[in-house]
Amino acid sequence: MKERNDFSTGKLFPMILKYSVPAAISLLITAIYNIVDRVFVGNFNGTSALAGLSICFPLFYMMMAFGLTCSAGGSSLFSLFAGKGEQQNMNRAFGNSLILVVVFELLLTAFLLLFADPILQVFGVTETAYEYALAYYRIVALGCLFQGLSQVFCDFVRVSGKPIMGMCVTAIGAVTNIILDAVFVAGLDWGVTGAAWATVIGQLLSTLFGAYLVWKGHTKVEISRDTFALDAWLSRTIISCGFAFWIAQMAMGLISLVYNSQLGQYGGDTAISVYAVVSSMMTFVIMPASGISQGIQPIVGNNFGAGNYKRVMATLYQASAFSVAITCVIWVIVMVFPEAIRAAFGASEDMMAIGVPDVRANFCITPILGFVMLVTTFFQSIAKPAPSIVITFLRQILFLIPLIYILPLVWDINGIFMAQPVSDALALIISIFFVVREKRHLYGLLNHKGEASLMPS
Repeated sequence: MKERNDFSTGKLFPMILKYSVPAAISLLITAIYNIVDRVFVGNFNGTSALAGLSICFPLFYMMMAFGLTCSAGGSSLFSLFAGKGEQQNMNRAFGNSLILVVVFELLLTAFLLLFADPILQVFGVTETAYEYALAYYRIVALGCLFQGLSQVFCDFVRVSGKPIMGMCVTAIGAVTNIILDAVFVAGLDWGVTGAAWATVIGQLLSTLFGAYLVWKGHTKVEISRDTFALDAWLSRTIISCGFAFWIAQMAMGLISLVYNSQLGQYGGDTAISVYAVVSSMMTFVIMPASGISQGIQPIVGNNFGAGNYKRVMATLYQASAFSVAITCVIWVIVMVFPEAIRAAFGASEDMMAIGVPDVRANFCITPILGFVMLVTTFFQSIAKPAPSIVITFLRQILFLIPLIYILPLVWDINGIFMAQPVSDALALIISIFFVVREKRHLYGLLNHKGEASLMPS
């Protein structure tokens, strides 16, 4: 009860920091899996090997899509049940999330392994990068289950009031990945195969640590036989609550395919390798904003359920300012030191020639992403995922994909890297529209119903 009262009466910004910073760091740590692989392979195995890893980047979006659907959907319901004191339903939310992620990730693994060659062709693999891409792909596909499970454990530990411990679930895997990359790639010269095994082993250790925390009673989950009783209604609700995350991740994977196809046509392996670095850098923008969004979920959800709509909007405003500030810091670093960042990935002279101006073009309006990314998950926190789906679909598919094909007709390869900022600017306008409309709706409820509670249906 004390924790619930704190959500309603505690100082807002310190509470946002308490839950958001560990969540943001956790997601950044997850991103390190891919980035560390690229740094080591780019420095020790060359451009074609780095291109092979970049070709496989959509794999991680697919793995995270199913994992986040189950972890975000289940943890959202877990928070609602916790606020109502329904322990049995809290347990079942965890159990059903765990069952769903196991089923989805195993099916994904089977699909990826059965259709490896045609999937790589769809990914836009080039002839010179094919050998590297296939070796990396087959091993990483085996880690789908561990990726999904680690996400579920991390989220349920976090919403149990232990955000730092949730961060440690992913940190253990990331540290392991870095150490093993140094051993396998730099030390033993295993190349992309070593990078892939480092990633999978890191994911496995994260999963084992997360399972230890849950089964040893370090969360609010109470494990019993009934915990894992599959419930059709609950499973459907988990999927529907987390579906916007699935859309977002799969859209990002689709965009990687489109980028690789266009860049391969306009600049070959060098251009694809440039995009590998750009997308890795973009991760440092998206993940903190997404982490802040995940961090404020219990604050927004509890206050929304209690009818504290002004506090709901205040949380959005303060979190937005925090998110944009962090994004601005990253933006300054990228714009001032693009050469140094390129060099960290073992960039060749050709990569430097096209990479530096393209980095600046791609990141020219990056600070607005801090707000756009927050808005997309804010609406999920109040059980209204439709605006999130609309914003994501328009930003990542309906706007961006045509721009990737149209702009290079005018600006050649530079046009491909300008497509994202143009799409983001359009998404900002739509996001502001949805937020203003929601604010008017919530304040209207206060005027007409006082402190009436509005629970999600």
